[in-house]
Amino acid sequence: MLALETGPLPRHVGIIPDGNRRWARIHGASLLEAYMQGYRNLVRIVKYINNKGVRYITVYGLSRENCIFRSKEEHEIIEKVAVAALRGIREDEDLKERDIRVLILGDPRMFSPKVEAEAIATVKSSRNRRGGLLTIAICYSGRWEVENYCSKGMSPPSLLLPPIDLLIRTGGRRRLSGFFPIAAEYAELYFTDTLWPDLREEEVDRAFNWFARQERNFGR
Repeated sequence: MLALETGPLPRHVGIIPDGNRRWARIHGASLLEAYMQGYRNLVRIVKYINNKGVRYITVYGLSRENCIFRSKEEHEIIEKVAVAALRGIREDEDLKERDIRVLILGDPRMFSPKVEAEAIATVKSSRNRRGGLLTIAICYSGRWEVENYCSKGMSPPSLLLPPIDLLIRTGGRRRLSGFFPIAAEYAELYFTDTLWPDLREEEVDRAFNWFARQERNFGR
């Protein structure tokens, strides 16, 4: 592992885990294999970041546009993975020992009732934990918050999150794709060409070292 440079650690890390489909093409794997590999990597990276003392981690599971525009065949694959992933996160003994609460933001009803049921069960099972917060966005976008909360005079739920300090996006794309525009307002954006299933702890260390060198003035 890389040695961490002296400097501030992010309190809240956001992750846009991009590149699963490209990983499948490169490795001759099925989409199911790719998404499952992405899920397993997510659990490992979340624990690694938590080991560094980061209490808040927010992950883009699926954007609202993913849920609208992906093909029927891919929808079915994603649903299988989502059900397995939510159940796996809920039953993960290590996450229980770390006392990490899980919050789901977005509209999982855009998938099957099974996904919504697993999301509800996962949130309920961890609601009394106080050791950290893992927020997973499912069928989420900033526009979704505007349409479903702001336009009705309600505060968007992302206001409950602390500001994101460091946002890591894999897969080489350099855009936010609707990822928590309020929470990420002053986030430092770290982009890597590494595809999500291939992201390793060394790259996370590079992101943390890069973050430690940034001058953050928040508009002042």
